[in-house]
Amino acid sequence: MLPSELLITRTKKKRIYPVFAEIDEEHLKLADELIEVYKNFEGKKKSEIDEIVAEFEQGLNFKRVRGLRTLLERRCIFQSKFTVEPVLVRKAVFEAASRKKVINRKERERVIEDVAYKLNISTDDLEHSLWADQESEVVLDDFSPLKPEELLKLYNLSLAQTLLFKATGMSISFKSNYKEIFRAIKYLGLMYSPEGHMVRVEGASSLLKLSERYGTSLAKLLPVIVNSDEWEIDAEIVVRRDTPRIYHFVMDSKSKNLLMSEGKEAKTAFDSSIEERFYNAFLASPASKSWELIREPDAIFTGKTVFIPDFKFKHKEMGIETYFEIVGFWTEEYLKRKLSKLRDMPFKILVAIDKNLACFNSAQFDLGLDHPVILFSRKVPVGEVLRYLAKVEGEEIKREVGKLKEMRIEVEGDIIPFKDIAMRYNVGKEAVRICLNNPDYVVFKEMMVKKNLLREVRGKLVSIKSYVEARRTIIDIGLPNPDEVLAELGFRVKWKGLDMGAASIE
Repeated sequence: MLPSELLITRTKKKRIYPVFAEIDEEHLKLADELIEVYKNFEGKKKSEIDEIVAEFEQGLNFKRVRGLRTLLERRCIFQSKFTVEPVLVRKAVFEAASRKKVINRKERERVIEDVAYKLNISTDDLEHSLWADQESEVVLDDFSPLKPEELLKLYNLSLAQTLLFKATGMSISFKSNYKEIFRAIKYLGLMYSPEGHMVRVEGASSLLKLSERYGTSLAKLLPVIVNSDEWEIDAEIVVRRDTPRIYHFVMDSKSKNLLMSEGKEAKTAFDSSIEERFYNAFLASPASKSWELIREPDAIFTGKTVFIPDFKFKHKEMGIETYFEIVGFWTEEYLKRKLSKLRDMPFKILVAIDKNLACFNSAQFDLGLDHPVILFSRKVPVGEVLRYLAKVEGEEIKREVGKLKEMRIEVEGDIIPFKDIAMRYNVGKEAVRICLNNPDYVVFKEMMVKKNLLREVRGKLVSIKSYVEARRTIIDIGLPNPDEVLAELGFRVKWKGLDMGAASIE
């Protein structure tokens, strides 16, 4: 983005456009020469660089040159080079000068010599340190170069972003990268709603007054949109002249060859400390072994709106999914819009609502949700969320058990792993374990084992005393959990300290 005074636009009827730099020979030459100045002037004062760059403005659009120069300086590191801290030097010189009432150059030189002697530095070092912290005196210490074409494309993108500073709203359409776009919209604190084939992007501040801070959020969204394959934006731009007037800024992916399309993806920091605390607490809970917690999952499109829940739970074994939305402190208008989106959801999701919301405590306020709701204060109760997930898991197991009971499950062999049957019938292992009830088998946690095989195992273990040897015998037969088998067969492990090799069975 550029300072507003460097914005170059043209208007035509009700449209406004940024005047981009064409990727042609003239502009590529200008960009290359400017880049070379910064590459070759490392170690030089900024004032020296300014004098050289100012020459490029002669006969050219000075705003264009200054815009390119602004972007290049953002890739520079300027350092103050001094022997003694400039503030201390100035204080010492000014105090000495005031005592001697300096009125000419000769007296000034004498003051400089006296102060340099007291500070134990040369007069040249003192003169250099005196103003070394001023902008014109800083020295170019490092420069990160880029190609001329990259500079021009970065300039054009920055120009479009600068125009969006004055936007009051924007409609966008896109055919890819939607997950990153909606994440960016959410991170930037913007609200969105479908508008025909486009998505309307708005912010809370736009409800109160025209605000360039809101326009800045729209500007930050643009690089993420540009990374899509096909896109289009239509933004309302307020031009404040004698009488404020609204123009439309329309741009689409046909301009992509003029724009830098490798903008950084918007940050995905937590929207609130409440969400972050819940996320960390859930990962520390036993449920995280069974459920994967996914932040900001794919957008859910309904007939009326687009919704991105805060979290999605996905069962690691069964594959079932359920969503979770945390509604924190917002205005009553925002909460009503949020609830309206939740009512349009095609399936149920878990919703946690801060019961300290001022609007929520209103007697006239009605949730009207057909979703399970958790009310919280300060932090989301993880235990209630876990109970909800256990209920979801139980309902799914019940459904799968009903599905299996309608089938005739044939089992044969001495060892029947539940995972094999689960994969065959596309169900979870728990449903298989519940349904398989054969008097010829013993049911373990992960498999069924024929009683005849277990009798053979018992016969082999009778003459074995070593716990390690017993475990090896059971594993060699094909039973992966020897402790479970030993317990089923009535054997007890006798420990002698922590050394497994010293343990025995009886």
